[in-house]
Amino acid sequence: MEDLKTSVKTFSNDYLLEQFIDCQEEYTPDALRLLKCEIDNRKISQEEIDAYLKRKDVGVDESKSLDIGDFVQFDHSFSRTDILLAISVLRDSKVVFYVDNPTSSETIPLESEAIKRHTIHVQKDYVAKAHELLDEHFVKQDGIYSFRYAGAFDRLKSFSFYDLHLTELEAAESIECDFEPDERKIIIAYGKRLLDEVDTVEEKQDRVVFYYDSIEPLLEYISDESNTAFCRSDLLTIMEILQIYCTESDFPQSMNDAVATLLSFFLDS
Repeated sequence: MEDLKTSVKTFSNDYLLEQFIDCQEEYTPDALRLLKCEIDNRKISQEEIDAYLKRKDVGVDESKSLDIGDFVQFDHSFSRTDILLAISVLRDSKVVFYVDNPTSSETIPLESEAIKRHTIHVQKDYVAKAHELLDEHFVKQDGIYSFRYAGAFDRLKSFSFYDLHLTELEAAESIECDFEPDERKIIIAYGKRLLDEVDTVEEKQDRVVFYYDSIEPLLEYISDESNTAFCRSDLLTIMEILQIYCTESDFPQSMNDAVATLLSFFLDS
């Protein structure tokens, strides 16, 4: 993973797009996420992406020889990078579809490429198949399809607090972990929820909540955005909170980076 972080900086834009769109099976979910971040960070223009897709003969214009009235617009939209993955998924399964030009807000005419949204239209005979494929690879939230980066969440679900053995010195070790404001809000919200639901959670999961006594002081500490150093016990408390709720369908996919970072402190990469 560290090698990819270095080498991806040397990729040409075309090669980066090729790896992200056409070589998904060669990458782990976390590596694929890294490629996506690199595309976003480079601010590759929509024109350059469209030119790449045209050169690759993606086939999103198959509708030209068909009746436009036979196409169904899907309700959820995609970011400019997620639409590339959607195109690849649908194309590989021979689904007939086309992609609308990106929409932008009428009130924000200079809206950046990164936050424009794309919609897809699927030929009616392929609608059920397209829904099945997209639901397998994406989660639907707030009118948007987001790629299902399952790597970090899957590892969090399987993380065993039973098997973790820390000395008192190790548990008290201070680690720099500067959570984003939105990440802090999510952790606080789920932490408060766990305080209210702890009896139900313990009964349902047939176990005790390991770090229950640490939740309240943690929530107070993390609410101050100037606090960026956490002991390992604090980080484990956060992990337990998130582990309990990360299986829910509406768990924020935006927490993927935070979860991956937390796991990196306790698991070998």
